[in-house]
Amino acid sequence: MKFSVACLGVLGLCLAARMGMADDSVQAPTADQLKYFETHVRPLLIEKCSKCHNDKKQNGELRVDSREGLLLGGESGPAVVVGNLAESLLLDAVNYRSFEMPPEGKLSDEQIGHLTKWIEMGAPWPAGETVAAALPSGRVLTDEDRAYWAFQPVQRVEPPTIAGDQWSRTAVDRFILAKIREAQLEPAPEADRVTVARRLYLDLTGLPPTPQQMDAFLSDSSERAYENLVDQLLASPSYGENMARFWLDLVRYAESDGYKQDTFRPTAWRYRDYVVQSFNADKPYDRFVMEQLAGDEIDPSNSEAVVATGYLRNGIYEYNQRDAFGQWKTILEDMTETTSDAFLGLGLGCAKCHDHKFDPLLHKDYYRLQAFLCNVSFEDERPLTSPEKRAEYQAKLAKWEEATKAIRDRIDALEAPKLKELERRRSLRSRKISRRSTISPPLSGRRMSSRSRI
Repeated sequence: MKFSVACLGVLGLCLAARMGMADDSVQAPTADQLKYFETHVRPLLIEKCSKCHNDKKQNGELRVDSREGLLLGGESGPAVVVGNLAESLLLDAVNYRSFEMPPEGKLSDEQIGHLTKWIEMGAPWPAGETVAAALPSGRVLTDEDRAYWAFQPVQRVEPPTIAGDQWSRTAVDRFILAKIREAQLEPAPEADRVTVARRLYLDLTGLPPTPQQMDAFLSDSSERAYENLVDQLLASPSYGENMARFWLDLVRYAESDGYKQDTFRPTAWRYRDYVVQSFNADKPYDRFVMEQLAGDEIDPSNSEAVVATGYLRNGIYEYNQRDAFGQWKTILEDMTETTSDAFLGLGLGCAKCHDHKFDPLLHKDYYRLQAFLCNVSFEDERPLTSPEKRAEYQAKLAKWEEATKAIRDRIDALEAPKLKELERRRSLRSRKISRRSTISPPLSGRRMSSRSRI
């Protein structure tokens, strides 16, 4: 065995020397050949091949991130043999003649044609470069990036002083008037009281005023009629319900799982009500954010904060998904990108694969954020309210059930056979995948500290 290993080592050195000599004798690629490589081949290798055959991961001991790696090949032999299409295993693989690569789907005829033409012309490649050279990885954030206005700390700014200002009523108006004057425009005429009332109702409650509400406002002749109406609408439960719609859309709230298997989420309403109540209580925004991201850690005895972590379970879910690992990856990506959109106001999705080309968002930052979310676990049995609140809820539920009994009985009579069959099928499917899937139905969410994980 020692002799064989030694011989193999010498043979490897000889092969390496031959490859080096061969490369030295190869004519340097022309500008047109390099342009063809950069336009058609390098992007293809990055998108379809490099994630499994790179400097850190080599499926089949093959690397495609350099010309040398393709010429050397992997376990089955050289991936590219210059000028010899029949011996180039890369072409066999993409044509699905031996291996089937990429495994997620065969390349188009046009893409295969580009690889074939590239090998025919000698597999031209910029000297000393790897595939990764085309990626904007390793980007360094500049002072200009950091100076972008949206990333600056909030500062107190004094309202501008405007000569001859008879229009402004508040300090905010002075900022508006300054921009209007800068654009050489004039403020629009003041709206009549009916229009003002309709705007307030639609903006704050989402509904137009009733005739009675309009009459009440028009009959208020005090100087504070406008302020009184604003205060009244902000104190209305309808205000929180209207404002919550925008937030719930942003954080992809739904009362069913969505995606391919749209199962009902019977307790999702708890998170919805938390958002409504937060707006109506004028909860500080920093607290609103922290409760949704880590409420069970910052205030574990507070049932409202625990319910807030239902944000973490708003994403898509399939209870009968066989690929539990793949689904968990999808869930984490959804959490990461939604958290960025909702709480940072930044679209971070592109950084999942590479540094942003224009925005100062790095590939590594995407996974730094995701690392915070990786320790999320799903729990359904948590105390959600105080005993008093639970008793109040049970009393309201009993009252509702009594009032709707006749209607529900009629629905049950019509739907019972169908629902029974659906439940039977779901039970069978659940038992089949129970050994493969460890993810419970997404009804509420929590974060695990390192202590609780241990």
